[in-house]
Amino acid sequence: MTTMPERATAPPPDVASGMTVYATSCDGNVVASLRASPEDFQVEEVLNLGEVSTDRTREFTIPVYRVRKRGIDTPHAAAELAESLRSNVNFAGMKDSKAATTQYASARSGRAADPPFVRGSRFEAERVGYLRRPISRGMMVGNRFSIRVVTEEDISGRVSEVYSRCALRAVPNFFGYQRFGLRGMVNHRVGKAIIKRDFKGAVNLFLGEPRQGENGAASEARLLAKEGRYSEAAARFSPRQDPERRLARHLAEKPGDYLGGLRRVPMTPRRLFVQAYQSYIFNLTMSASLEAGLEISKAERGDNWAEVEADGLGIGRAHGVREPLASEGTVALVQLVGYAFRDYASRFDGLIIRILKDEGVEPSQFYIKEAEEMSNEGTFRQAPLLVKDAAYAALGGGPTLSFTLGRGEYATTLLREVLKPDDPLSAGF
Repeated sequence: MTTMPERATAPPPDVASGMTVYATSCDGNVVASLRASPEDFQVEEVLNLGEVSTDRTREFTIPVYRVRKRGIDTPHAAAELAESLRSNVNFAGMKDSKAATTQYASARSGRAADPPFVRGSRFEAERVGYLRRPISRGMMVGNRFSIRVVTEEDISGRVSEVYSRCALRAVPNFFGYQRFGLRGMVNHRVGKAIIKRDFKGAVNLFLGEPRQGENGAASEARLLAKEGRYSEAAARFSPRQDPERRLARHLAEKPGDYLGGLRRVPMTPRRLFVQAYQSYIFNLTMSASLEAGLEISKAERGDNWAEVEADGLGIGRAHGVREPLASEGTVALVQLVGYAFRDYASRFDGLIIRILKDEGVEPSQFYIKEAEEMSNEGTFRQAPLLVKDAAYAALGGGPTLSFTLGRGEYATTLLREVLKPDDPLSAGF
């Protein structure tokens, strides 16, 4: 057990995403802005591509590219690159549009075109060689961030405290705001409705719930959808809101087929709904852990655990609660609830069971017979945020934080501890 320092009060968006506490003691609400331009938020993927051939051979047939993009999200860049390669493409990770990112992508087909350079609308792709097989998420090691904060306040003391807590592995590995949809905090609520088999409620949330900062046409579309006027709503959603348009058009053609409408949403965002609810339960569990004074920096006897790999970012296989702890470099694992959830009687399982009871949810409900592709078995996630190469520079244009995080970790989780914004959306999160 650890004694909690006095902490700032989490604002409504944090509470809505399950992050009800902070791991650091500095005061709240620095007046600051992130992403004043995409160059202020730079991300470079750290990948293990394995062996890369400079020439295309019978064995190495898959062209791989280094993609530098600005002001465009990964799915739209992928669609453009796919046209040039005449093949679907794989990216190792997803990045949003409000950043300058360096990522890696490959064709899926060994028969793809392989131009040495592709210039898209807001990206440039340079061929770096050929792989035996397409890029996969498993090749991702982590991400290197360089983030400029626009503020008139001296945040050096805050950064020092947060970096120190990260070095001690005492900052929880929260899922960041973007997992839940910061403009409306809708994704996990849609997911909960889906596992409760309330498909109509899920549709009403996804289509009809207002989003902060949306333009008039989008707001009108959501209002029309809420009233069941799906054909009119579909005409007002923009091309960038293609999932909403698809769903609304389906319901205009087949009134009452809410599950069928949800299945018109592309697979990745469709699965994200249930995954976001799973993430919300994880965040609540980590918040409850800090509130209870649990030590999250290392595994204890009776925890599920894993060893941290030599790179300091990845973790090894999950070990059971009865397995003796490795002597050094272990982290506690917390279950991401799915239909295979079991009570191993770890320090965290009791908290999860209490949260599920409060939510009125059973793990078995994560198996969705009506739409198996949205089912989620569950897995483990390490309790602390794993951070490497943390640095800080107080430059004239604004202080810059740089650090490397492991796969699946969020820079906004670290930045939240530094800035503690009352309004994360306005602050650029």
